[in-house]
Amino acid sequence: MNRWGRAVVLLAVLGVLVSAVALALALRQAEDGGGRGQSTDLVQQFLPEERRVLGDFSVELLDGRRFDQSDLIGTVSVVNVWGSWCGPCRTEAPDLVRVARRLGDRVNFLGINVRDNPASAQAFERAFEIPYPSVHPDDAGTAILAFDGALTAAAVPSTVVLDEQGRVAARVVGPVDAATLRGLVLDALGASR
Repeated sequence: MNRWGRAVVLLAVLGVLVSAVALALALRQAEDGGGRGQSTDLVQQFLPEERRVLGDFSVELLDGRRFDQSDLIGTVSVVNVWGSWCGPCRTEAPDLVRVARRLGDRVNFLGINVRDNPASAQAFERAFEIPYPSVHPDDAGTAILAFDGALTAAAVPSTVVLDEQGRVAARVVGPVDAATLRGLVLDALGASR
C-alpha cells in the first residue's frame, strides 16, 4: 500500500474512533439527564434530598438597605449573579424582568452584582427596569459564599432557584431564558405545595 493509501486508512480509523467517543459521551449524558433530577451542562435541577441548604449571610443592597438569608426563606426565590459589563447578562435581563413581573407576587427575586462599581450597576438596573433588589458589589462575595458552590463569581451570569426552605432546587450556569426560568420556578412552586 502506498503512502496515500495508508493516510486514507488512518484517517478513516481516526474518524471511526472520534465518532465512537462522541456517541459514548452523548449516551452517557442522556443517561445522566433522565428523570426528575435532570442535568445538562447549563441547567441542573436537584431532588429535595440533594438540595443544599443556604448558608447565613447579611449584605448591603445597591439601594443601601440590608438583606439577609432569612429574606429568601418561606417562599420560592430566584437569585441571579450579574454584572453590567457582562454581555450575556444584558441578553438575559429582559427575560428575568419578564418572569419577575409575572411571578413576583409568588416568588422573591434577588440580584448579586459582581466585579462592578455601584454607579454602573445602578445604571444597568435603570436601563433594564430591574424590579427587584441587587446586592452591592462590595458584598457580592459574602452572598455568593452562602450558596456553598452553587454560585460563583466566575460564572457570570448564573441563576439559582431556591425552594421555600432556602435550598437550591435548580441552577443555571450562563444566560437563562424566560421559558426555562419560568419552568424551573413553577417546578419549585409545585414541589412546595
